[in-house]
Amino acid sequence: MTNLSEEFFDITKNERLNLVTGNKGSSKVRQFENQSGARIRVSSEPSNTIIRIFGNSSQREEAKVLIRDILERTSFIPTVSYFILSESGFDNNRLKFVEADEESSNGRTRYCVKFLKNDNNIHDEPDELDDVNIEDYLHITPCQFNTFDKIDDCLDILSSKLKSNLRQNSSDSLFSEQIILKPRIFFGKVLFFEMDNPNDPFTLKDWYKFNVLSGRSRRGSVGENNENRNGKSVNVEFQQDSPQVYDDFKVLQQKFGFKVHHKRASKDNTKGSVYIYYTSSSTNKKRKLKLRWNDDENKWKVVNNSHSINRLANFDIISGSKAPDFRFSLKTHYDLSSEGSKVEDIINSIQFSDSFTERDGMWFKSSDFTDTLMQKAVIRQVIDKKSFRNENYHITFSSIRHCDINDRITVQKLITLKHHTWSQDVTLNNIEGFMNDVVDTLNYVQEMVSTLNG
Repeated sequence: MTNLSEEFFDITKNERLNLVTGNKGSSKVRQFENQSGARIRVSSEPSNTIIRIFGNSSQREEAKVLIRDILERTSFIPTVSYFILSESGFDNNRLKFVEADEESSNGRTRYCVKFLKNDNNIHDEPDELDDVNIEDYLHITPCQFNTFDKIDDCLDILSSKLKSNLRQNSSDSLFSEQIILKPRIFFGKVLFFEMDNPNDPFTLKDWYKFNVLSGRSRRGSVGENNENRNGKSVNVEFQQDSPQVYDDFKVLQQKFGFKVHHKRASKDNTKGSVYIYYTSSSTNKKRKLKLRWNDDENKWKVVNNSHSINRLANFDIISGSKAPDFRFSLKTHYDLSSEGSKVEDIINSIQFSDSFTERDGMWFKSSDFTDTLMQKAVIRQVIDKKSFRNENYHITFSSIRHCDINDRITVQKLITLKHHTWSQDVTLNNIEGFMNDVVDTLNYVQEMVSTLNG
């Protein structure tokens, strides 16, 4: 017999949810009921407002997910996004775009930024340039394009946004799920394209005035200073992976003390972790499943069921040389139990079908999820992974087979670094400690890149 039960929540102080569940939001409540199978009742008294959810555990869970999705949709906080030159000041104020070695998938020419130090082919007048006072034109700091001496200003804005986000989620926390932060460093190269006169050298003054044309997670994401500064417009992307880090990792091991870190693996080494990114057909919110092969049960099990994935910050640190660039990325999500859920049913339906087998080196493909609630599924399967640790940091080299929504398969390489404390929960009570670890990590990775740059 199905176990029907009731959960109730006090939404008196939640003004945004009251708008959804009040008289004007009654049609939205009916929509939630139809999609989840649960019954939702809102009772208002002079002193309080209570929302009640009736149904079995999976119906109640789905109703709460739909309600949280609405809250997420009305509480968007823009990405804090900066492009930061690793060197500061006006000592090396001549720069140039040079064609990148990385191949483009769509035929566009990509460019990297290079400092032009002691270049005899540059005919600018150094005295005139060196006399420029940054405060004469930089009225608001930091700009989206910065140098590393502005990193504290950028981090202050991130800290403010993070506190605001945590407070907002605390006030909306009707349910037990906690917002989880996922900070990581990615090694790679910042690539530029679609700008005017890419072969012309430019100065640091020009750099501060660049504007991003578009790109994922970049629109309206300049922190506090979302304005056009009458400079050149460019498009930007981050190309992950760095052959130099692979080739010269022994140098980093020797200087920074990274040692091999072993993790327990499946008996079948062809079955690395599988990540499935998708959007819900009902709410269009981003979600992610992590699957791991279970030897005892002889099946793929959902070990993480992540909802409402949001990008809170991207800081791209640009070396200005052949050395790698790196990105500090900060995302947020919350996890739900997958037991008895619709997504678990979908995964089981696929893997227990008679036709289920490994195809093109992948156990799941995007086409497997056609006509399910997991729309636009992108699959990432780990095919090789090596990890190294030292006292404070953890660096991982991964090879990943990637299947896009059209079932096209490519192999990607990722190099990521994390501070050991980044696995801990971040709350308003310990956010200062978290931000201090971010500062330490950015400076640490700067030193790693300088080591590779000789």
